Amino acid sequence: MIALWSATQIQGSRAYQEDRYAVVENNTIQYRGQSYPFDPGLFPSHYSLYVLADGMGGMGHGDEAATAAVEVFVENFINLAQASPEPAQHLRQCLDRANQAIADMVARDPDKAGMGTTLIAVLWDSQNHTVRWLSVGDSLLSLLRGDRLQALNEKHTFQRLADRYAEQGDPAKARELSAFGAALSSAVDGRAIPEVDLPDQPLAMASGDLIILASDGLETLSTEQVRSTLTAVTAQWSQATDLDDATALLIAGREALLERLRMAQAPHQDNCTVVLIGWLAPPPASSA
Repeated sequence: MIALWSATQIQGSRAYQEDRYAVVENNTIQYRGQSYPFDPGLFPSHYSLYVLADGMGGMGHGDEAATAAVEVFVENFINLAQASPEPAQHLRQCLDRANQAIADMVARDPDKAGMGTTLIAVLWDSQNHTVRWLSVGDSLLSLLRGDRLQALNEKHTFQRLADRYAEQGDPAKARELSAFGAALSSAVDGRAIPEVDLPDQPLAMASGDLIILASDGLETLSTEQVRSTLTAVTAQWSQATDLDDATALLIAGREALLERLRMAQAPHQDNCTVVLIGWLAPPPASSA
């Protein structure tokens, strides 16, 4: 199968953009609107890597934390790709190095204490037709398969922890944690990371699947609004036979989501980054 992607960002009502994303494939890093080629052989040709970080604006220096996390994660993934054949271990090593980079920044400048970011990394393996992911924080990772939209990753917020304790029959602990609401219970901030979503088994992908990787600014829209917007625009995705047409559908899908965000006119709209990744069977070879 072939994986195609398209990405875009809006600043929303925030003073500046604190989201960062990068894509690594075909011996090239796509980052902040630029392409950075690197030597063939450093990165396995059957891998594609998608990384998104959403800096914690409330703590200050969120853009710097997101920048460091993405850049260090990507650099180490490429440098370790040949030495770390086990993908899950590889992803975790890169997370730890990104976290250490932020710890080092805080050590050099104590005024940056508290800076941090979410982070999601998605690894596509075209040999096995599977994806693996690692995530920390509350950025969004969802699978659109047919007309069903399914969240893939666990959100790390205190409210989620509170819900878990409530389900386990500990209402006192649930009330205590609920006081922190949607605040992050786990982040890449230079300290020990208490929660990391890193499933043991990869997810098998099928032709026609879409993965939505987004910062939490997308949550201005409901799950149903996201689902209906994408299914309406990408209804022809699984039948696409021309790669240019397929890419155009992805672009239309991401732009439809952002247009719906603009129409919502949320007074405190957060930064929003959307990366759409779609899978297709390879087009038939042309006859000579």
